[in-house]
Amino acid sequence: MNHITIGSDTVPRLGYGCMGLTQAYQPVWPEKARALLQLIADEGPVMFDTAATYSGGNNETLVASVLKTTRDQVFLASKAGMYKNPDGSREIDGDPDRIIRSCDESLSRLGIDVIDLFYLHRVDHRIPVEESVGAIDQLISQGKVRYAGLSEVSQSTLERARSVTTIHALQSEYSLWSRRVEEDILYYCRDHGIALVAYSPVGRGFLAGGVRKMIQLSERDIRHGMPRFQGDAFENNLRVLEQIELLGLRWGMTLAQVCLNWLWSRGEHVGAIPGTSNLSHWRDDQGATSPLSEDQVGELEELFQNYRFEGERYAPAKLDQLDSERSN
Repeated sequence: MNHITIGSDTVPRLGYGCMGLTQAYQPVWPEKARALLQLIADEGPVMFDTAATYSGGNNETLVASVLKTTRDQVFLASKAGMYKNPDGSREIDGDPDRIIRSCDESLSRLGIDVIDLFYLHRVDHRIPVEESVGAIDQLISQGKVRYAGLSEVSQSTLERARSVTTIHALQSEYSLWSRRVEEDILYYCRDHGIALVAYSPVGRGFLAGGVRKMIQLSERDIRHGMPRFQGDAFENNLRVLEQIELLGLRWGMTLAQVCLNWLWSRGEHVGAIPGTSNLSHWRDDQGATSPLSEDQVGELEELFQNYRFEGERYAPAKLDQLDSERSN
């Protein structure tokens, strides 16, 4: 129950998201980040999740420093199709030639010969998804990638991609306050043998109780720009969190463990990649080993009849870029 299947591999369902070690949240000293990655990998097996766009490739370089001694312990996922420009802006580009070039650059930064799981990070609606995914299929044929994945896509886009190559994993935001995948993707993946890998499974730290006051975040923290963390929505969401925390206390679980054990109850194909720079938080995540019971899930659903989270997960401009937010 503590593993998911990706292709012919059995992978621990609790993976580690590397993005926050080099961007987005609180600054992390490189040596501290490398030491944490080293410890997690040494204790593996584990899935590491990185991407070409994270810090313009520097995140992959950080991961590479650990892979030198732990490659057989790490199931490695990376992504192409979204990039960080020199001016710091974000670019979505699904051009097949660029995806192939990006993979070669990632392999070079990572210091390895093959990436276990390679995602199309975002769908570029200027280019048919079949062409973008076709590039990943070509990389698989060349032995540079083992499995193909997609990130933040609708069911119709997933179906189109599957007409070109086998999709083994789909990554999307999924947590107690981000549940859109339950409209279709969750069950489609289950029925077609596709692993669903949840990012931000503890709500960018909020659902684990790590953000009680916005003043504790650095000025550059991306959460300042997310509607859920702003104004009345933030205050309301704290009240909802308090109710979840009371359930966790009764069940003998921390908030993070409630969140992850709830995800494990969503299906045997569901995994998660929480990210943290704090070893104690990782240990907390590791304590989530048992899916919630039907009664516990029922109590949570009853709670959400009276207490509802507020606010979108992204600002409008970024939300509009997500294929997963479009109607099928």
